[in-house]
Amino acid sequence: MRLRTFSAPSMAEAMRQIRDALGDDAIIVSSHQSERGRGVQVTAAAENNGPSDATEEETFANAIHDTENETASPEDDVLLQSLIYHDVPEKLALMLAKISAKAGLDDTVEALASGLDRYFEFRSLEDIKRPVMLIGPPGAGKTVTVAKLATAATLRGAPAAVVSTDTVRAGATAQLSAYTDILQQTLITVDSPQSFHAAILNNADGPMLVDTPGTNPFNDQEMSDLGRFIAVGKVDPVLVLPAGINAQNAADMAAAYARLGCKTLIATQLDGARRLGAVLSAAQGGNLAFSVVSISSSIAQGLTPLNPMSLARVLLRDPEESHAYPKTGANQA
Repeated sequence: MRLRTFSAPSMAEAMRQIRDALGDDAIIVSSHQSERGRGVQVTAAAENNGPSDATEEETFANAIHDTENETASPEDDVLLQSLIYHDVPEKLALMLAKISAKAGLDDTVEALASGLDRYFEFRSLEDIKRPVMLIGPPGAGKTVTVAKLATAATLRGAPAAVVSTDTVRAGATAQLSAYTDILQQTLITVDSPQSFHAAILNNADGPMLVDTPGTNPFNDQEMSDLGRFIAVGKVDPVLVLPAGINAQNAADMAAAYARLGCKTLIATQLDGARRLGAVLSAAQGGNLAFSVVSISSSIAQGLTPLNPMSLARVLLRDPEESHAYPKTGANQA
């Protein structure tokens, strides 16, 4: 029997998700309000012969760590120990452990997945209707992430207009243009909020992806300049943060970007991070929803959707085993 927890703004939407994922024979195990007041969380069970999203979960878990046994150790404190190992701030770790225990599940991975689902939000970028603007500190991987998103959109048959507001950093336009040339798309460059607004109006009928220069979240002038583009363009800013930074810094950064209207997080450079506390800390600090993660800088590898089960599996891996990552191809779309 498979057990999954679903988040939704209403019970009706949760039931739709359950039917789509587990089929009409799914059984409701429990339902409750989100810990953060974001709608409801419903736990449902179904026999193993129903539809499954294990492919996405296994892709993420295997890419971060290749393990033969995904079942957690039976010790009562293994969940908390794993969170502390990942440098999750103690208060958040204790809270997640407590929420996970409320699920009453014997399997530690499923218990943590339930706790993550209750405390955090998980969102698909495809649900965002307005232009998606990637923002974040220098070196976070925004340009590569735009290229990956543009590639995925093209493969879906719904290519997105690609816009760059990064006209200051040397080589920024050339880097993104190299990717859009492969996709046979025109890169739109803008240097002011007014020209950005015009670009949006000229491409109002389709999706849009926007790259931005690296912004210091603690520099008022830089954040103000970024805010002008966000306000004029009426976009959905999405925060891009590398996974390997200090957890408290990640929380402070996320809180600063959230003040510009950022509601979603993309974690990058997971192949260079052994501990993922910064990812959870950022989501908490900025009250951000998880969406996708970038495990490699290879455009060919793309982005991996994140869900509670795949995140729980990675957080509960054995830290003593080899931390090997799969080899990827060259950086190409």
